[in-house]
Amino acid sequence: MLQKIRVLIADNNRDLCAALAEHIELQQDMELAGVAYDGLEALEKIRDTHPDVIILDITMPYLDGIGVLEQMPAFEDGTYPRVIVLTAFEQENMIQRLISLGADYYMVKPFDMNTLFERLRQFSRGTQPASPQSREHSADYLSTPKASRPKNNPTPSDVELEITRVFHEMGIPAHFRGYVYLREAILMSVHEVELLGNITKNLYPRIAEKFKSTPSGVESAIRHTIEIGWQRGNVDYMCDFFGYGDAGKSRFPTTASFIAKVTDKIRLETRFVS
Repeated sequence: MLQKIRVLIADNNRDLCAALAEHIELQQDMELAGVAYDGLEALEKIRDTHPDVIILDITMPYLDGIGVLEQMPAFEDGTYPRVIVLTAFEQENMIQRLISLGADYYMVKPFDMNTLFERLRQFSRGTQPASPQSREHSADYLSTPKASRPKNNPTPSDVELEITRVFHEMGIPAHFRGYVYLREAILMSVHEVELLGNITKNLYPRIAEKFKSTPSGVESAIRHTIEIGWQRGNVDYMCDFFGYGDAGKSRFPTTASFIAKVTDKIRLETRFVS
């Protein structure tokens, strides 16, 4: 009897998950192990379902794809599931980070469904040693044509992924609750720049309502995340980003200035027009 490839989907785009799940169910040699819409749920389902291959999105709430790779649990036999990463941007340092954490392949959105399923079969368990330390990543496996998108018409995913890219460059810790709040604060501010006029009165209450917290709790969590990022992250990059120079390594920006500066950067990079 043919042993089916068990596939776990981890992506916060529910429409994409539904489409992928439908295609997987149509494959005679595959079965759906589960669907996760955020990084924490993905880790739980990896432990519970033991998938052969994970289709993993980089941008997810609560814990992003990089955080999932960093915390991914091994199976009882010491092996790991294979991982195909979905991303909307192709940046060398990000790709190298994915490789170092054990990703087998990445595909740039929008991707070809037939190619994805070819890779699912290629990377099913047993084809190569399944641990981040023992995998051999060929240049062919870890390359794919870069999708072109008009920069003057960014999609919501373009904005979200640019935020993720900037946070990754900074070394902001993705497993902190403040990371989620900070990401949401910048995303809201990109679309409604007037929120920056008074973040305490306008921005924090909206984030608190969305995540069932309090404005003071949101502010405290964001502040703590920025402080930890400044202490443990890429301080040289952040000093350059905020224009502090080497002398500014001992200080860090206020939450308001951090959110405003990153918001301005995202709007510039994506050419976002309100």
